[in-house]
Amino acid sequence: MTPDYSMMQQLLGSNLPQYTPAALHGTVAGLLSSGAPDIDEEDVATLLQCEFPPVIGRLLALLISNTREQLQEPDFSFQLLLPQDDASLASRVGELGLWCESFTAAFSAGFVLSETALGTEGREALTDIAQLSSLVDEAEDDMEDQEEDYMELVEYVRMAVVTLYQQLCGAAAETGIAPMQPLSDGDTVLH
Repeated sequence: MTPDYSMMQQLLGSNLPQYTPAALHGTVAGLLSSGAPDIDEEDVATLLQCEFPPVIGRLLALLISNTREQLQEPDFSFQLLLPQDDASLASRVGELGLWCESFTAAFSAGFVLSETALGTEGREALTDIAQLSSLVDEAEDDMEDQEEDYMELVEYVRMAVVTLYQQLCGAAAETGIAPMQPLSDGDTVLH
């Protein structure tokens, strides 16, 4: 079961107000899609350079598990965690931009395969998602007549993420790359 956006927003607002559910989900999806499918809440904490309170750690574990399951489903059931349709379109567009920004940053941090593993289609999808990060700055209140465009963007990003996940997790499994390897100085990087 996918965590509810409003419930996550309340939990994050009282525990980690600097993160939105969309940003956290984009981070999780980016790490998973980068070819590092065995991530956990500690990996996310390392990437975001923060310590999660226990309640957020449990929520994050559920989010990781659910996102991984959705990405592995053959019926393409993966969905972006974004505000519900009753939120203003400007708010939803801004959160989509934040989701894409978080996805791109996490993907970049977790990606350790050769660039050829991405292929042309994967590079194009990743570039498009990165460009949609600018939606954070472009969301305006007078966008209500652009609902259909928003839905098409969400669907494009959804399918691009599923494609990247399927392509790169297969490539990572073939190379035997582990998701996290400690460095000699005690720091960790996503590999």
